[in-house]
Amino acid sequence: MKKRILCLVLILCAALALTACQQQETYPNQPRQETVQQAPVQQQAATEAPAQQIDFNSGAYNPASEEDAVAEQVYDSGITPAPTMRSDYAGATPVKIDPVDKPTPTPLPTLTFSYANYTAANLRLTFEGPAGWLPAENGADTFTLSYPNQSMDYEAKAVLHTVSVGKNYTQKELIKEVKAQADSVRSAGGFRSFEPSGTAARFFIDEGGVYIAYKGTLNDENETGVAGRIIVNTVNKVLYILHVSYPRGLADTFADGVYNKIRHSMKLVN
Repeated sequence: MKKRILCLVLILCAALALTACQQQETYPNQPRQETVQQAPVQQQAATEAPAQQIDFNSGAYNPASEEDAVAEQVYDSGITPAPTMRSDYAGATPVKIDPVDKPTPTPLPTLTFSYANYTAANLRLTFEGPAGWLPAENGADTFTLSYPNQSMDYEAKAVLHTVSVGKNYTQKELIKEVKAQADSVRSAGGFRSFEPSGTAARFFIDEGGVYIAYKGTLNDENETGVAGRIIVNTVNKVLYILHVSYPRGLADTFADGVYNKIRHSMKLVN
């Protein structure tokens, strides 16, 4: 019995001695807990700089420096962000709305003309033009025939003009002249837009006439559309110019009807 007790005492002493040795042993690959906790604190204290004070009143501050760099990259990549929509309009179909103050264009009438003989005595010319139009001699070199219809947004008229020149023009010179006449119409007409056509040869008083057409929009509140045709020719060293202008929406009526009737019927008076 005594031997057993002695053995137990020896075993207990050996266990206590082994535990004391383990507590004093250090593992080099596993730092102590207090070392791990203190290292980031010391590094942060070494690298952290004091906050910079911004003077907003100095003029050197750039507000764009606070913009989101991610948002700038989205725009630069060509991606368009989705538009913001109010929740009470969500699901509604967009409807195109014209400005409420945009003027309503004047409806263009359907026109038919009968024709009558006219004499421009100051120009020594006769021709057939629409019956009932108002003739007027404007000096020694101009004759005007105006359409007295107040329902149209642009007054149609035919203007004849003559200029004494030193020779009969070649076709190349007539082309240059008719383009210059179109430029004069553009300059004097108050146009917002003006588009001349190419030139073409047509009979006018004699062989060899050259004409040009144009269309445009006046610089007025109604944005009135106009069109016209100009034809020129020289006969006996006199430059003859016919200019017919009219509402753009009635180009077929005036260009194919009135203009061609006047042009084909034009004759010199001895």
